[in-house]
Amino acid sequence: MVADPVEQVFPTVDQIPLLGYPDRPLEFVHDLHLDDRVSPAAIADLADRLPSESVCYEIASQELVVPAGGPPRGALERPGDVIRDLDDANAWLALLNAEEDPAIADLMMGVLDQLQPGIMATQGKMRNRGAFFFIASPNSITPVHLDIEFSLLLQFRGTKTVSFGRWESDAVRRHEVNRYWEGSHGRIEAMPEEMVSFHLSPGQGVYIPPCTPHWVTYGPETSGSLTLAFHTAASARERRVEDFNSLARRIHLNPHEPGRSAIVDTAKIGAMAVWAAGRKIRGAPRALGTK
Repeated sequence: MVADPVEQVFPTVDQIPLLGYPDRPLEFVHDLHLDDRVSPAAIADLADRLPSESVCYEIASQELVVPAGGPPRGALERPGDVIRDLDDANAWLALLNAEEDPAIADLMMGVLDQLQPGIMATQGKMRNRGAFFFIASPNSITPVHLDIEFSLLLQFRGTKTVSFGRWESDAVRRHEVNRYWEGSHGRIEAMPEEMVSFHLSPGQGVYIPPCTPHWVTYGPETSGSLTLAFHTAASARERRVEDFNSLARRIHLNPHEPGRSAIVDTAKIGAMAVWAAGRKIRGAPRALGTK
């Protein structure tokens, strides 16, 4: 007698912190595809409302490895028109900082608030939330890259495969993280060995851990997804240390990466706070009557 196949049950957003977060990719389910705020017409209108610098545009047919630079911003006068003709546009667009729109901000908060209780114990309070739409013509490719934030990718239109790689070594990982702080936009120099892939349809999503190499291949139909990104109290501290280290490398020092010494990390964070305050003071307008 042949047993019936066991149906795989994927977690919901609020269950993600209980299942491997924050260190490994994880598939989950959602109902964003049922929300009118992400309909094709709504996304096209949103693209036209956003500042031009918030819209990135590239052709769909990218290589998997593009080690230099990122997609150009502000190249389209009416990006909504490209989205409305996405089937034939051979285009890939990212709508950055979409949380500036009140409706999208409300959507973002509703999803990410579900994560907050589960991450407080290990990561602290959620910070710097952001919403980014990725809209693509059929058969697009997003080159291999890393992101420094925690991210939830929610697919609401079409299909895509999100693949994750493993770093060849800790030294390679550190090299690419350093390149990020030097302006690589997260694009990495070599294709890593594939670790796992997730095929996403509307209603499915994947959690993307920070600094994990990944790439995206899109299906034969137009695609739409929303990435909700955030930092935590712990990752914000690490980012400050990385900021310090980046400045140190510019004057030819070789600082230790975050996590080697809590005392040293705290000193670096303090130094960055002083440096940032000094920049703010120097950049402030002078009062009338002063020189």
